[in-house]
Amino acid sequence: MQKTSIIAASFFLAFTTLSAQNTINGKVTDAKGQSVPFALVKIYAEENKTAVISEKVTDENGAFNTQVPGNGSYHVSTSASGYSDSSKSFVFNTVSTNIAISIEREKVSGIKEVVLVANKKKTFERKIDRFVFNTENSIASKGVDGLDVLAATPMVKADDEGNIEIVGKSAVSIMINDRPVNLSGKDLVSYLKTIRSENIERIEVITTPPAKYEAQGNSGIINIVLKQNSSMGFSGNISTSFQRKSRNGYSNNGSLNYQSKKINTSLRVSQFDNEKKSDENLSIYSGSILKTENTRLDKNKGYNINYSIDYKINDKTSVGAIYNFSDTNGNNDSRNFSRYYQGNVLDSTVVSNTYNANKIKNNQLNVYFERKLDSLGKKLYVGGNLFDSRNTNPFSLASESDVNSINYQLNSKYKYKIYSGQVDFYLPFKSFVGEVGGKYTRFNTDTGLDFFVTNTGVPVYDSNRSNSFLYHEDNWASYVTLSKAFNEKWEGKAGLRYEYTMINGVAGNGAEVDNKYGKWFPSLYLTYKPNNKNIFTVSYSKRITRPDARSLNPTTIYLDPYAYATGNPYLKPSFSNNFELGYVFNSKLSVTGYYQFSKDNFGQIVELQGANRAIKYLNNYDENSIGINATYSNTFLKRWDLYASVNYAYVESKGLINQVEGLSSNSLYYSINNTIHLNSNKTFSFLLNFWNFLPHTKGNFKFENVYNLSSGLRMSLFEKKLQVNMTIQDIFKGMKFRGKAYYTDYYTYSNNYYDARTFNLSVTYQFGNSKVKGNNKQIKLEEADRAN
Repeated sequence: MQKTSIIAASFFLAFTTLSAQNTINGKVTDAKGQSVPFALVKIYAEENKTAVISEKVTDENGAFNTQVPGNGSYHVSTSASGYSDSSKSFVFNTVSTNIAISIEREKVSGIKEVVLVANKKKTFERKIDRFVFNTENSIASKGVDGLDVLAATPMVKADDEGNIEIVGKSAVSIMINDRPVNLSGKDLVSYLKTIRSENIERIEVITTPPAKYEAQGNSGIINIVLKQNSSMGFSGNISTSFQRKSRNGYSNNGSLNYQSKKINTSLRVSQFDNEKKSDENLSIYSGSILKTENTRLDKNKGYNINYSIDYKINDKTSVGAIYNFSDTNGNNDSRNFSRYYQGNVLDSTVVSNTYNANKIKNNQLNVYFERKLDSLGKKLYVGGNLFDSRNTNPFSLASESDVNSINYQLNSKYKYKIYSGQVDFYLPFKSFVGEVGGKYTRFNTDTGLDFFVTNTGVPVYDSNRSNSFLYHEDNWASYVTLSKAFNEKWEGKAGLRYEYTMINGVAGNGAEVDNKYGKWFPSLYLTYKPNNKNIFTVSYSKRITRPDARSLNPTTIYLDPYAYATGNPYLKPSFSNNFELGYVFNSKLSVTGYYQFSKDNFGQIVELQGANRAIKYLNNYDENSIGINATYSNTFLKRWDLYASVNYAYVESKGLINQVEGLSSNSLYYSINNTIHLNSNKTFSFLLNFWNFLPHTKGNFKFENVYNLSSGLRMSLFEKKLQVNMTIQDIFKGMKFRGKAYYTDYYTYSNNYYDARTFNLSVTYQFGNSKVKGNNKQIKLEEADRAN
């Protein structure tokens, strides 16, 4: 750790020494000394007040920084909505490089009519290091939950099974307001369903994350940005929705927000009860053939309570706490037909019925302290986190075959506890902006499986197939990022993160893992802006994907009498290097070329061992991919909002174990999103969206064609306080998971469908001061996304 600190400090000082001198830091305030965010500041030469040298917009704290050609007198003009324009001359030199600008509110009298013209954000934006989807402008994300919003986000694929990824990439991390979410898999799905789309401002897709962010997640980050408070008083909303898949479902949500000069607090409660049918079919073609057909009815219901409070001690200091509790019950009944063939001749048939009950209770607590260190925006953040998850999973199985009958009862328990503490500094200086921080995390897992044979009607404990697993992981991390605007055309950002991990795990059957490793994670960005219409970017980042707790658990979990899955405590993390070269024209067309290579990727391997189907977790392939992504957005005839994207990639994988066969393929993904406003007030709108992922490969798996056509209507009534939305997803049932996994001596074929065709009807009513958005700070804890 001492070596890490010395290297980080040297990196920081070297960057400081190389910084240019003519950088000006400034802050815009009103007559009372309050910050004025998003004010426009223009700098002119004193002798020519028509030629703009620099143009900047202040940040949320009213601060800005820019550069001038050299020492001397300059003219500065400032404007902001609701304020009178300001104009003043300043003398800049290497000694006096900080300026303070005070502007006054406009005084308006004799008003007969006021016309408010909204500066509407584009639905889709492309920034230096991320793609931005402003959800408030899309009817596909109205009156739905957070998972549905992700599914409607371009470049993102999301489903009810917890599979969330960026097209052309995988193993992403989910964040809310730059804070990692604490869940994954089904738990993540349940949590995202508790977030209402009305509280989401935008979705950011970050394909090459800076070093400030956790290194976990090989291919990038999806950041959900929630709306923030802008007014005092109360606000709230209530909503209800009906969902029809092959079964009916519904959800109800409510929130109450309050903000005063000192307190910002929110209470959110949500409840859901959904059912859907899942069809899974798997065939294994080896020396013999196994064909399985599994029909499952999934029932999920639960509720979530979230309370957050932020107390402002003074203008510089605030403290707060966030508590989240969720209680989810997932039950499923399934019927499985397994047919064994010798050649093309049917040898035997097994019919199995299973019942699986899954009850998850999560408690999350975050406390934090934030302090502004000066008037130019320097900040300190100190936070502590606790995550506690308890999962009980009774599983019963009964099967009949041509030979005998089998009855099993399995009781499994999963306990996860995660503790973490973090310190972050945001440090804008004269010639650059720095960010420095550190974090410690303790990850504990305690799982157990009790296996009973109930063939005689009386449970008999089977010690050979029962097991337990204790797992501990400690992770230390530190980072430094530095960004600098060299001039009006060139801007750069560099970062370096170091993470040191210690792992220890012991299973009841004697299997043990003990490992230590430390890794550096650099990131780099460079932007060139020759004019207002053209932007060129170059970026690089290194990432890691660590195995989740269940993948490491050596306990054998039975899916049916002849199918089981076993974790691997010796799994290694995988690493990836990501390069991107981007171009943006007129904020409408964006083209990005990328290259990624990843090593030691891990996943499931399916084997046929006699009559048994064995699923194992192994580091099984390396992968290289090169591709290009293009996006275009525009508005036609003032009523038609269009967004289109296309992604081409060449992917090549290399098997790391004997039974895995490497593959290569060309892939093409494209999407077209259309929103047509049916009246001039845009209170009635129609959407029609389509995306298609042509056949492609990942690792040793070759996917078949998958597509989704969706449509819907939005109605905003009673001055937009009441909103009604109707949408239909997967109209033609094209979202099927189909394809072959290739091994050296055999291959498997999967054909699965998870009831994606959905009709959704939702009604949302907002009351109180709609500008009060509630306290949306989120818990800062990322390791819990591996607790599934």
